[in-house]
Amino acid sequence: MFLLYLIAKIVSILLMLELDAMLLRAILSWFDTGEGGIISLLTGILTMVTEPVILPVRFVLSRFPSLNNLPIDISFFVTFILLSLLRVLLPAL
Repeated sequence: MFLLYLIAKIVSILLMLELDAMLLRAILSWFDTGEGGIISLLTGILTMVTEPVILPVRFVLSRFPSLNNLPIDISFFVTFILLSLLRVLLPAL
């Protein structure tokens, strides 16, 4: 029983870190990163961490033509909501 609790706690922490990285990536996208600056480096690292999680959702949402013409990346928001729900529901599993 303790092992399941420990696994759930670790997964919850990893989800929290991923959500924080996604939030920071969204905030940094509002700023001009420039070339070779610290913000550019940080944005690159955050993209490497968050993009593998967003990519499957983007693939599924690409099958809906009405969502392809939106001016924002809706897959980012859907992924953020799904990870948040998973983090909240994880202790109940």
